[in-house]
Amino acid sequence: MHIGIIGAGGIALAHLRAAETVPGVVAAGVYDVLPAKAAELAERFGCPVFSSTTELYRHVDAVVIASPNHTHADYAEEAVRHGRHVLCEKPMTTTVAEAERITALAEESGLVCAMGFNYRYLEAIGEIRNLVRSGELGSILFAEAGFRRGSALTRSRFTWRDSALGRSTSGSLGDLGVHLVDMLDRLFDSPVDSTSCRTKLQVNVPQKEGQDVQVDDYAFVSGRLENGTFFNLVTSKSSLPEELGFSLKIIGDRKELYYHSKDDTTYFLKSRVTWEQGTFAREETLASPPGEVPGWSDTFRHQLREWRDAVSARDTADSALARFGDGLRSQRVLERLLAGDEQDALAAAMPS
Repeated sequence: MHIGIIGAGGIALAHLRAAETVPGVVAAGVYDVLPAKAAELAERFGCPVFSSTTELYRHVDAVVIASPNHTHADYAEEAVRHGRHVLCEKPMTTTVAEAERITALAEESGLVCAMGFNYRYLEAIGEIRNLVRSGELGSILFAEAGFRRGSALTRSRFTWRDSALGRSTSGSLGDLGVHLVDMLDRLFDSPVDSTSCRTKLQVNVPQKEGQDVQVDDYAFVSGRLENGTFFNLVTSKSSLPEELGFSLKIIGDRKELYYHSKDDTTYFLKSRVTWEQGTFAREETLASPPGEVPGWSDTFRHQLREWRDAVSARDTADSALARFGDGLRSQRVLERLLAGDEQDALAAAMPS
């Protein structure tokens, strides 16, 4: 499978690193609206650089869309209309209307159009999903997931991610929370009931380079899944070093589970007053960047391998590969959560 990369930022780099390790996948070229940036990345991986997407399509079977969020919908539609399989980075688009349009187009095409929910491939998620499905924890009563980073504190440049272009997708909730929304669905086989949710968004770093930041760097969501399980989500891009990482707490009527990425391959189970320690295996081929969840780089390998298999009609029933339908479902939840925060803020501002 010859893949082309649209976009030449950090996520494009992760996909290209992964492509070097997956048999049957060839990185056939890079396109970016900034030619020099595309040329630098292409040279690093020894593949061509293309001056247009039209030129790129002539040399590839499939494309990875790793461009800014507000460009996803147009590139996805263009790729599908050219008959190319698609792996689109999350979040899918910036509006539900866009997501509905490209999902319908993808389903009509018969192409394999996948979503970049790579955190599905963390070994921790696979292990914990097995524990939930086996009944080890009993009936699930409550889940709490946290995703904390410090990029709002460490990245001083003002970019599109901080502007109105990123309002609906690049804040803490849109960028990190969309992974957690998908993760809850994956772990508990039940979507988020967005009508039950309450949302709080906050901007802790209000300015960069003298410009007002227009996206949240902290978010809290409380609600329940459609199966009745209650949950809390916390995401942050303004956390201190000692707070960073991915965390998960699950309370069942038999046992409780606790995991934090700082513990690497170890998780903890509690039954009454007894604690058990469990571990899961990690096959690490690619080193993850500093500050990322351990195993992050390899999630791109696993995702790319399953996308390759699906394109080759070797998709299996237990595949974790997310499709455009999954992206649309998460986009609907995300849009309602953002709207809910605005309504809550308006209600709080009104006189009693």
